[in-house]
Amino acid sequence: MTASEIDYTAVFATLPSPCLMLGTDLVTAAANQAFCEVTGRSRAELVGQYLFDVFPDNPADPEADGLETLKASLHRVLSSGQTDHMALQKYDIPVADDPEVFKERWWTAINVPVLGPDGKVAWILHRSEDMTDAVRTRRTAYLPSVSPGREAAMEAELYARARQLQQS
Repeated sequence: MTASEIDYTAVFATLPSPCLMLGTDLVTAAANQAFCEVTGRSRAELVGQYLFDVFPDNPADPEADGLETLKASLHRVLSSGQTDHMALQKYDIPVADDPEVFKERWWTAINVPVLGPDGKVAWILHRSEDMTDAVRTRRTAYLPSVSPGREAAMEAELYARARQLQQS
């Protein structure tokens, strides 16, 4: 089999990691099944939609900055043409059938430019991994004797350090 015989649409659709293909306007062009499953959305709910209309910041969380951080990463890809790796990020997502309710979610993501024939960014491949279970496991497994207030402070410090690394 040669590269020209590979069905890249089928490959994208079956990748085990959640992936989106975004246009330079940050409108979703494609979503694979893993992304649909992890977010509780169908392709029809995602494709053709501006990413941040579907996934706004949690209005009940005054410290929510997932939208701002992800948008900054995507714009770095657009301006530099280089892959951007994101640190662990808290970015709650709205419940599919009740968009006023948000579920706590922690993510890592990589945003990869896909260049067009002119050498400019034509698409962005957004690959994310839901790290929520790992964060929750860490909370219970490694901090059993830590008070909830101290746990929150430690988590905030970890998050702040991850953001500092992201910005450097």
